[in-house]
Amino acid sequence: MEIIGTNQQEKNKKTKRIMIGITIVIVFLLIISIVLLGMIYYLRQSEFKFYVDGKTAKYTDDLFVFEGDTVYVSIKDIAPIVGYQYYNGGYKQYTEDNTKCYVESQEEVCTLEMDSTTIYKTPPEQIDYEYYTLENPVKFMNGKLYITSEGLSIACNLKFYYESNKNQVTIYTLPYYANYYMTNYKEAAITENFKNQKALLYDLLVIQNTDNTEQSYSKNIRYGIYHIEENGMKEIVGTKYTDIEFIESTQEFIVKTTENQVGIITATGATKVQPQYDSLKQIDKDLNLYLATSNNKKGVIEKNGKILIYLEYDEIGIDTTKFQDDDIKNPYILYNNAIPVKQNDKWGMYDIKGNLILPIEYDGFGCIANDRTKSSTLLIPEVNAIVISKIYDIAKQGKVTYYGIVDLHGKQLMGAGLQSVYSVTNNGIQEYTMVYNNTSYDAIESILKNDLITRNTVQTETNSGTKNEIL
Repeated sequence: MEIIGTNQQEKNKKTKRIMIGITIVIVFLLIISIVLLGMIYYLRQSEFKFYVDGKTAKYTDDLFVFEGDTVYVSIKDIAPIVGYQYYNGGYKQYTEDNTKCYVESQEEVCTLEMDSTTIYKTPPEQIDYEYYTLENPVKFMNGKLYITSEGLSIACNLKFYYESNKNQVTIYTLPYYANYYMTNYKEAAITENFKNQKALLYDLLVIQNTDNTEQSYSKNIRYGIYHIEENGMKEIVGTKYTDIEFIESTQEFIVKTTENQVGIITATGATKVQPQYDSLKQIDKDLNLYLATSNNKKGVIEKNGKILIYLEYDEIGIDTTKFQDDDIKNPYILYNNAIPVKQNDKWGMYDIKGNLILPIEYDGFGCIANDRTKSSTLLIPEVNAIVISKIYDIAKQGKVTYYGIVDLHGKQLMGAGLQSVYSVTNNGIQEYTMVYNNTSYDAIESILKNDLITRNTVQTETNSGTKNEIL
């Protein structure tokens, strides 16, 4: 019996040792599993992630370049991901210059250039640009143009989030936001107004006093503004205006009253310009200047409503569609100083301080080229020059148009006796020529030499006969 008991004890001990071994192995395997799961979790967490509108997005290895806390994004590669087309060269310049580019959607075009901190935005087929100044310039890297996340947010109308602790980039596009607010807020008034949709990117929502369904459509719709906050909406402006339009560059609103008068209010609801005009249009963001219209007469007002140029002109600004090679970004203020005005079919210029710098006695601006090999010219940027025109009724010839050149301060550089002024592009360089007395001259060279070769006289017809007139 003792032997049997001893054998049983040995078996029990052996079984116990086996169970302990198995337990140790299980614990060891469990620890390994936990470690492996932890490593997998860590690797997944450290792996770069890219989301657009809540969905995982594909990307190339050089889509993003990280420089500390600054993220640069390849414009060419990101454009199609966020709903834009990418093109080399300047907008409407038709070149393949890879130091310039523009991105285009159905609603807007944005132009960018290497080493520049300024980007320009305009609706397609329009000539009015809004410009924005970035903290960091556009860079040329990896054979492509890159822009910071800040600049991309403005250029392509989106919100960009980089979470370095998660190694994650998240982008939300404007169509995503517009759809969200139209779906969740029936009073949202952004369906067909792209400018007001852009207010969402600044946490502002234009609303109306009825929901946005066809069944509840009313001819007496009034508009107001909400501020989008974490816990809901805060009313900034009540629904009392017949129209509201967001100005992205200053984050303000042009509002229209029931009396069809327009003014400007800020994003906090403060009145900036009292509603007293037929229309208002921002023409300079930094100077906060607005083109004002009343009774079909135009003028310029400052940000506080003070009149800079009285509302007594038929036109302000130039039709730049005739001078596309000049790449004019602001048709209202040339060289950030000269404001062309028209009164009684005559043109002159004011400066940005409201001083008349060119008498209102000229017949137009720019020289239209009739030869397809030549380009019509309004500006000669290398010398800050502006081409003007004047029509003379010359004895034995009839009405003849002559051209002159002035600088951005209205100072005469060439008297109005030139037969033409035009430009030709050679190897990507714009060359300017002026023709005087049937002889061609290099316009820039002549201006720099201060050679006023057009100081001569012609016989012009008057009601009392002929007279000699200085060109």
